[in-house]
Amino acid sequence: MRLNKFIAALAFAFVMVIAAPAVHASAAPVKMADGNMFDAQYYAANNPDVVAIFGTGADILYLHYSLFGKAEGRLPYAPGSSTATAAPATGGAFDAAFYASRYPDVVATFGNDPAVLKAHYDLFGKNEGRFPNAASENAAGIAVATTAPVQAVVNDSLPLTGLTMDQLGPRYWGIQADITLSGTGTGYFAKIAVQDFNTQVALSFGIQYDLFGDRPYNNQTVYMCENVINNLPGGQHYTRHGLATLGVPQNLMIVVDNQTGMVYLYVNGTQVGQAANTYLMTDKPMTFAEGCARLDGDTVNAVISNIRFKRPGTANTSGDTVYCYNVVPTNPGIAISSNHPNSFCSSDNVSVNGMIVGLNGLDWDSAFANVSGIAAYDLWN
Repeated sequence: MRLNKFIAALAFAFVMVIAAPAVHASAAPVKMADGNMFDAQYYAANNPDVVAIFGTGADILYLHYSLFGKAEGRLPYAPGSSTATAAPATGGAFDAAFYASRYPDVVATFGNDPAVLKAHYDLFGKNEGRFPNAASENAAGIAVATTAPVQAVVNDSLPLTGLTMDQLGPRYWGIQADITLSGTGTGYFAKIAVQDFNTQVALSFGIQYDLFGDRPYNNQTVYMCENVINNLPGGQHYTRHGLATLGVPQNLMIVVDNQTGMVYLYVNGTQVGQAANTYLMTDKPMTFAEGCARLDGDTVNAVISNIRFKRPGTANTSGDTVYCYNVVPTNPGIAISSNHPNSFCSSDNVSVNGMIVGLNGLDWDSAFANVSGIAAYDLWN
């Protein structure tokens, strides 16, 4: 999506009001990363309508000025301000080339215009755990390796594209499947998941449609990751990794590094995101295939086929043998089937379909244990 479409996608966030009288508070203008001068204090003081929505952060105020304020006739700094002694740019440097190559899902949706990529990072990518440059990604990796309660980690980077399960060495475990999702109503989701048996901490990755999703992903179908430490408020972290298509099979894979707790997310063999969850460094790993819907009356039709598994400690496998110990619907309107219920298998096909009933005004956030069909697999026996 090019800049004009990106602006349209963000238009929900702006409320146009009559400008208040200028306050004229100012500081020394600062040279921003693109070379332009900007005084965040002056901009905030003279544009309270912008501050009311976006706050006073210098980067977000400059983003508003670049995309909208300039065209609206707003001033970036006080008239007559001296810019000769401007301070250096604030914040870490944003590397558009790195961001574009590292996150092809963003490029596929928004294009590779550097200004648009910077806007995506500021508004969404930062909260989604994406990195603005290679140095920040490397630093995060070092931090994880330093704090993880394991011996030193060897350099064993996964490829960004072309990864197959049989390339995974003994330090990795996870699950892979072809997922096809359709449904009706306000929301439906098909996903695969990994979990530590001891703590019940889990991470899932799948295809989700949600009419009420976080903007700009509302009323969109996306690749969604849920990193769930617990089910208390603030215990979940959600990230989106590009737009998906309903009714079309997509190959999704979750790869857990059992030495660092880093989790790598793949769509059709290409890495689209990362997460960190050291609880998943486990000797009792579990995986799941699940389909669910949001509200009473919403339907889901999830086909999760060619499910394959990677145990920690094995290598060069196209699918380890694991035990499918439970196949269960958690809502009376949902049905689920598996090719290998309560038996050992090296692959499985799961189908989840039906209509959510009986929530009585609750949804899949408040009644998360009653909206699914789930197949669970034991990877340690």
